[in-house]
Amino acid sequence: MAIRVGIVGTGGISRAHHRTYTKVGGFEIIAVCDIIAEKARQAAENWGVPKKNVFTSYNKMLEMDEIDTVSVCTYNQAHRRPTVAALNAGKHVFCEKPMAATLADATAMVRAAEASGKILQIGLKSAFTPQLQFAKKVIDEGILGDIYYSESARCRRRGNPGRTFIYKKTAGAGAIVDIGVYNLHNSLYAMGYPKPVRVSAITEDYISMQHPRFKDKMDVEEFGAAWVRFENGGVMVFKISWAVHQDSLGGVFCLGKNAGISLDGPIVYADSYSKELQKLVKSEGLTAKADPPEGMTTINFNGFPEVDVWEAQMTAFREAVKTDAASPLPPEGVLLTNVIMDGIFRSHESRKEVAVKVPEI
Repeated sequence: MAIRVGIVGTGGISRAHHRTYTKVGGFEIIAVCDIIAEKARQAAENWGVPKKNVFTSYNKMLEMDEIDTVSVCTYNQAHRRPTVAALNAGKHVFCEKPMAATLADATAMVRAAEASGKILQIGLKSAFTPQLQFAKKVIDEGILGDIYYSESARCRRRGNPGRTFIYKKTAGAGAIVDIGVYNLHNSLYAMGYPKPVRVSAITEDYISMQHPRFKDKMDVEEFGAAWVRFENGGVMVFKISWAVHQDSLGGVFCLGKNAGISLDGPIVYADSYSKELQKLVKSEGLTAKADPPEGMTTINFNGFPEVDVWEAQMTAFREAVKTDAASPLPPEGVLLTNVIMDGIFRSHESRKEVAVKVPEI
């Protein structure tokens, strides 16, 4: 039987959900909700949803016993309420990234998932690349040893998206929660979700404010940088931008006591091509080139399949729902992105390093 889906919010991202549900199969969209009735009606017409299953209240939609899972496709500040309501109603939830605009909202969502026993998956599609999955296995196998330092950076020189992304009332924050959350999560995910304890950060908006399109309108950050300390003694430097006078802020890598890895590849840097790594490469059906073949070496990998990450994340969600498995991306792990982002904004406001605490779930 197909997994029956209700979609909350019919903006642009909902169309990606609909397209991918249709592509991977095993889903049937049976209900649509949007606070703007005409948008809900139009989406229902486009997607073949019966008129009787068109709603402007997600609470009314959730009264449908037929619904198995809910896609939350609202803007960031409106993630918490429909997600918590759906979980409390016994529905699984696929919620777009970021988990929420605030730590309090994200915490409420994770607690609702825990209490309900239902799946809460956040739409961090870049975690489903074969390259990142392999890099995580390298780290999980202990090939790097203890990780003492990491960096997670991405740069848009001029890439402010405008629209609802630039207002706190809808997005909650700017570049950090929009695109930064991908990098932030992927680094934490690869490293096994280390627990953050302190954050020192800045956020700025200088470049966008020079543009008439954004001046005196935008009230979120275009740039953020942070120094994050973890309970295990490790450190991560995080950098992200929508707009900056630079073409790169760095990459994404981890330094371990035995080896290092660039997640942009991935590429392993080590003193030898270890038997453990050779075994992992073979088991994954990949090939590798160690240059030089002996001594201090750089190891590149080939043979990764081409993957549609939208399809990969929805397939993982489908299989978790069908088999009553845990969420493919554990929400308590994703919650750490909100812990760090909350610390970033508090640190910038206070102009000093701040302590952060992972909420009890």
